[in-house]
Amino acid sequence: MHLGSHFRRARAWHGPRIAVVDEAGPWTFEAFFGRVARFGQALTGLGVARGERVALLLPDVREYLEAEYGAMAAGFVRVPMDPKTGTADIVAQLRHVGASVLVTSPEMAQAVHGITAQVETLRHVIAVRGPLPGAHDYEDLLARASDSFVPVGMESDLASLNLSGGTTGQPKAIMLRHGNLSAVAQHTISGFNIQPDSVFLNVRPLWPVAQVVTLSYLLGGARVVLGGRFDAERFPFQMARFSATRTSLVPTQLLRVLDHLSPDDVALNALEALHVGGSRLPETVFDRAIELIGPRIGMLYGLTEAPITCYLAPERLNGRKDRMAVRETVGKPLFGYDLKLADVDPDAPPGETGEVLIRGPHVMAGYWNDPDATAAAFADGWLRTGDIGQITARFDLAITGRLKDVIRTGSMSVVSKEVEDAIARHPAVREAAVIGVPDMEWGEAVTAFVVLREEGAASADDILAFSRDVLTGPKRPKSVHLRRELPRSHYGKVLRQELIASLGG
Repeated sequence: MHLGSHFRRARAWHGPRIAVVDEAGPWTFEAFFGRVARFGQALTGLGVARGERVALLLPDVREYLEAEYGAMAAGFVRVPMDPKTGTADIVAQLRHVGASVLVTSPEMAQAVHGITAQVETLRHVIAVRGPLPGAHDYEDLLARASDSFVPVGMESDLASLNLSGGTTGQPKAIMLRHGNLSAVAQHTISGFNIQPDSVFLNVRPLWPVAQVVTLSYLLGGARVVLGGRFDAERFPFQMARFSATRTSLVPTQLLRVLDHLSPDDVALNALEALHVGGSRLPETVFDRAIELIGPRIGMLYGLTEAPITCYLAPERLNGRKDRMAVRETVGKPLFGYDLKLADVDPDAPPGETGEVLIRGPHVMAGYWNDPDATAAAFADGWLRTGDIGQITARFDLAITGRLKDVIRTGSMSVVSKEVEDAIARHPAVREAAVIGVPDMEWGEAVTAFVVLREEGAASADDILAFSRDVLTGPKRPKSVHLRRELPRSHYGKVLRQELIASLGG
């Protein structure tokens, strides 16, 4: 189904109920989706044609959701962009997708200054929450537009281009159709058991595809609270203030929040599920989360090319025996999705390892104007994820590493995750990342970067000695480097190239 139909229904079905809460207060479904419709009509009034690309470079504000939903509902293609992107990357990405419209804010003034002269296709800049020279005012456009949704298109229409890359290489734009996002919302609503009385607190960036969780809650008739930028100390207060029943964090955020929670914390009174996704959750963090929060952790697995493919529901963590059986998994595929392992005999016993392949109506249509990359991403109709995994006897998926994270040291292959998990068992270690660093003797040297629970709690030599006790020869790190924190992406994934660069030379 086209997203415009979903938005129209949500407005009609839930009109007077509260849809979104932000710093300005509550917004009903009628008011919020009325503004969504107005933005689409405003773009049409500017002469933007169906299928043209509308780029969004905004902080995590309500208008972001209004603009992206309004653009897609009216037949335009939304292009979400990282607000931390530098000007050169912004230009490269806008050129790659041929953007006609840029929706931004005064906060981005320095990054977007003079950008229209560098992007030939860019005809309109729209400023949200304040003026920008030469830009249309967002509120003025909405005030002059109709609040009726424009006629919808087809589910095969392109809805979104999600960008990756920049000046360091040709940007890639992941094509998601209306049918893809509709399937994600439909199966997420069902798989998460989203109800109209659910209250979802969002403290994650709105621009990545991770925001499809927010979309799913709204289309399920639930209330979404926009909590702004994540702050671990403030987060429990927000949970209590809004009586949040659901929320979503990346593992690094969860790790920080645990330092500000207690088992009887009032912030947890209404909590039913805390979704964790973006990267794997170390065993030590999982165990501590269960101790403090209880069996209310829901694990997600997906990627931009195939959002929210698997889910481990919190109710599966109730019994200790069941919990131990699934603690390293990301659950099962949501209804309607399928996965398998590449280069593994279908009749092989559970536990065999291979690359995770995904198939389903949520899988991307390909990469924008890049047929070679699109062809390389698929194998006989299955999306290649680049993740290494196992399928357990209960048909749960366990992610054991990344193809790119296999370290070739000497004549041996070492999976980073196995070394990281071993080092994380040291009582002084908060988290660890292990990478292969180019080495004349070994080809790649197993190298560990470690964040301690408390500064001075252990030395690099202490961690090396510990690793010699818990790991066999080729898996033992050749060196350990202590860091105050690990560089991470918005999804919580460790930026391994930055770790290599931090070594110098």
